Amino acid sequence: MTTNWYHITTGQFGFPQPEKDFGYIDKTYDSSNACLTCNSGLIQKDEFRFRSEPKSKRSQFLGLNWVFDQIFVRQAVKDIFEQEGITGLVFSQPVINKTGLPISGLYQLRVDSLLTNGLLTDNLKQEVCELPRDKSMLKFLKANGSKLAEGPFCGQTKYNFPQGNNCIKLKADALDNRTDFFRLNYYFGSGGSANRPIIISDRVKQIIDREKWMGAFLQQIELV
Repeated sequence: MTTNWYHITTGQFGFPQPEKDFGYIDKTYDSSNACLTCNSGLIQKDEFRFRSEPKSKRSQFLGLNWVFDQIFVRQAVKDIFEQEGITGLVFSQPVINKTGLPISGLYQLRVDSLLTNGLLTDNLKQEVCELPRDKSMLKFLKANGSKLAEGPFCGQTKYNFPQGNNCIKLKADALDNRTDFFRLNYYFGSGGSANRPIIISDRVKQIIDREKWMGAFLQQIELV
């Protein structure tokens, strides 16, 4: 029986630390096999660092600017997901940048299960990590000192997130026996933003709805 699946995102509160010159990348990620022009291939090696504890107490799901494929949750979410036996994730605790101490009651959803096939791309715009061919865009990027005008370029393709009534489309049989949380092993984003979307099962959505948790935005996946 076919079930529904959803792309989950959150609102953003603050920036990963250290913020200056995107220093959080070296602190948080192993970039040895990544492209530092488009940021595809970064692998998390350490906990995310916050400037301070997020002040939005009403939101059970939170995110950080610049890092649109990482989700942080409050204690209640962790407790209930564990009680309900939700699969495909583990929890870790982000820290305060200045002290290195864990933030009490805040957890990152570490989703490492990957879907490596099944994405349908007919409704998605593609973007290749290469020297911009549009001369006016290249001039603009150079004037602003953007690394997108300098490279090096990896040639990898990213997909722009679908807009309007479009949504992520997947082959239904690719989702057989999947965990409740998983990532698409495809990069989405533009410029220096590279994200692997997190997908959740209908079971997770039902829990979010039942508990009336705030801060999670869900877009249903189209199954083909």
